[in-house]
Amino acid sequence: MKEKLQQEIHDYIRSLNLTDAEKNQLLNYYDKVWSLVTSGEIKLESDLHFKIDEHNYNVDFKSGFQSNEKGNTNRLLLVASIYKNIIGSDNECLLFVRAQEDDNNHYLQTLKKSGIWDVYCGEDTYEQIKKYSGFDLALWIAENIRWQNDLEQDTLAYFNENDLIKYLSW
Repeated sequence: MKEKLQQEIHDYIRSLNLTDAEKNQLLNYYDKVWSLVTSGEIKLESDLHFKIDEHNYNVDFKSGFQSNEKGNTNRLLLVASIYKNIIGSDNECLLFVRAQEDDNNHYLQTLKKSGIWDVYCGEDTYEQIKKYSGFDLALWIAENIRWQNDLEQDTLAYFNENDLIKYLSW
């Protein structure tokens, strides 16, 4: 996708009614800006891409926003901005967070208030997965996963002692 966008912009600049020197200078500036996007290994790819009725969806899955997520939040804001503002307005960016909204920190709220991510948490995430896929993942989990019964007792004790038991809640 990055290569397609980059080629499209290069072709557009070359088609402008400018001198070759002006086109080269503009291409040089564009390449500098593009290098900022690609530096630091910022990837435009999300966890999932799909298309329904000519509308593109870009989905990122997160277990939660518990600790210092500033870098991840900035990356997500940049990626969604590129999808919506540069690649095309027919790109919807969905953020599915496993944890309940109240269990997340202010970085999640930053994404939610950004206007470029549609953010869903906890049960709402599973409703959206069912809406877009037709598969009731929440029901499947409820019927098939029994962490408390499937894990060894010493593993469960370790999870409890280290405040990790919440990660078994899906």
